[in-house]
Amino acid sequence: MYWLDLETKSQCNLITSGLMAYAIDPTTKIICMSYALDDGEIKTWFPEDEPAFPKDVEEYINKGGLLTAHNAQFERYLFDYVIANDFNIKAPALTQWHCSSARAMAHGLPGSLSDICKAMQMPLQKQSEGRRLIRDYCAPDFKTDWVNDDKQLMQDYCEMDVATMRQFCSCLRELSPAEWEQYHATERMNTRGVPIDLPFVTAALNYSIEVKADVDNKIIKLTDGDVKNARARKARDEWLMPLLTETQRKLLIVNKNGVEKTSLDKEHQNYLLACDDLHPKAEKLLMLLADAGGSASSKFKAMSNKQVDSRVFNSMVFSGAGATGRFSSRDTQFQNMVRNVFDDPEPLINDVLNNRPIENPADSLGRLTRSAITSSEGLTYSDYSQIEARVLPWLAKSAEAEKTLDIFRDGRDLYSENAVGMFGLRDISEVTKDLRQSSKTATLACGFAGGYRALLAMAKIYGLTMSEEDARDNVAKWRAANPWAEPLWYGLKDAGHDAVKYPNQVMTHGRISFLYDGADWLWMMLPSGRCLSYFKPKFELVTYPWGDEGYELTFLWGSGRPKAGEPWPRQTVSPITFVQHATQAAAADVMRETIVRADNAGLKTLFSVHDELIVEGSCFDKLHSVMEITPEWAEGLPIDADTQQAKRYGK
Repeated sequence: MYWLDLETKSQCNLITSGLMAYAIDPTTKIICMSYALDDGEIKTWFPEDEPAFPKDVEEYINKGGLLTAHNAQFERYLFDYVIANDFNIKAPALTQWHCSSARAMAHGLPGSLSDICKAMQMPLQKQSEGRRLIRDYCAPDFKTDWVNDDKQLMQDYCEMDVATMRQFCSCLRELSPAEWEQYHATERMNTRGVPIDLPFVTAALNYSIEVKADVDNKIIKLTDGDVKNARARKARDEWLMPLLTETQRKLLIVNKNGVEKTSLDKEHQNYLLACDDLHPKAEKLLMLLADAGGSASSKFKAMSNKQVDSRVFNSMVFSGAGATGRFSSRDTQFQNMVRNVFDDPEPLINDVLNNRPIENPADSLGRLTRSAITSSEGLTYSDYSQIEARVLPWLAKSAEAEKTLDIFRDGRDLYSENAVGMFGLRDISEVTKDLRQSSKTATLACGFAGGYRALLAMAKIYGLTMSEEDARDNVAKWRAANPWAEPLWYGLKDAGHDAVKYPNQVMTHGRISFLYDGADWLWMMLPSGRCLSYFKPKFELVTYPWGDEGYELTFLWGSGRPKAGEPWPRQTVSPITFVQHATQAAAADVMRETIVRADNAGLKTLFSVHDELIVEGSCFDKLHSVMEITPEWAEGLPIDADTQQAKRYGK
């Protein structure tokens, strides 16, 4: 294994333009490359001193040897588009690359090198001098001559990156061949890029900018200058709150970790707009805020800035979503696009292209973000129906859970069936629309051990009015109708606890097993064979949200962020933790294997959004058949896919 790190310079701004534009820019050049074979000496090559690429590395690449870099996507693109051309060598194949960042995130750790060092309390840390060196010698308008001992500092900085990733990887398990195959399939998606309608994206971005400017002027006029724009949240709240009644202010209260706070996000703004007695000025401000919009403009901006030849590259982050190994997105954030799309978006798209007024511009533009993804070859997209609701009871591996799985196997409606059990009905013929909605809300809120607060929050999302008493009652009814659930939640928590208490002994509940190595890692073995990782587990005194204290199992929270001067935060294992991680991870494993199958079948996979896979081309039958294959490890898991095809991405 060669470990390597590149330092480069370019007049192209990597942050604003994206990696593809950076790699193909003619001004992008190699400053130096530090590299080491296995545990050997770290060497550094400066092209300005030695024009020929290092022979030992070239021969190793030609033999098909593996290379590891941190955020290897960067080094891979630089080899493909710069080093191969400038130094006349054969670029490594995609499958020759391993990524230490992906490996860290697969262990539930942060992705950035500096954060990994902080979280793991490693003695080798990234040089603080590095930021100045990057600014002076790598970023646009870089210096062309070395100053003082900066060349040696750059070499030290580059070599330290190699030493650091080699050191922290020595503390991690090697990913399995199947995981690396999934990583490489993800990178093929990233390299293929997502096709977009660039004229529409440009017009939508300009439209949103004009709308925001107009809204800001109206807000200034409405508030007599007290609120300067739609983003001035503190001034907005100070102006708005006195106009609300006590009842209206209560609608804005949310409970976060046992602490009551006021929220004025879009959801809670809609609660206020539904009030008949809302003050006219308050209503006007909220409507203007709605017109100013949510994230649509930022998505159109990201698409516009990061596209090359009307394709957006490198949007998917392998194992980027916390401890579960699910995908996350970067830049355009395809994972959280508005799902409520228009049945026929073309008239609105034409209005935007021709700068004609559209109703509810922010909402409408948000609903058009998916439509910006289009291809002349057509698109086919398919998602797994209620995959987590199926995986959850399947993990329990109990007779009671099989009854729930039979609902899916028989093609019956889960929410209606749950309503029968919750409300003591004779059969589903007695299930009314309201009872089904109550059952649906409880099913979505309670599956991961959610209590009455979770149910009240879910009820708000669906526009339901529910008292605390009713919420507590419905939680109890849902749990009684799903007797497999509580044994699963607490069984997984207890198995994890027992594994830490008794190192090197496998503890199993349902289809999930735990093993603690007695030092650094608690492993959760998934049905697929993949492991979730929990770093530095220990029992410690914690304060519960309601104020009491007790000893609980905790682990390092990789996706958390420490406050200034404090150690990396830790997460407490609650009844929710392991069951949520196991369910989301097992569902992710279904999708990860599907992506590999689709890739091997020659489908042009573009990206994945949670339980949905998007492919370029009109290939309904081929994609649908790939989606509906049950993995070998998932025997008994009922899988069902909903597949569609269209010119533009929709839902």
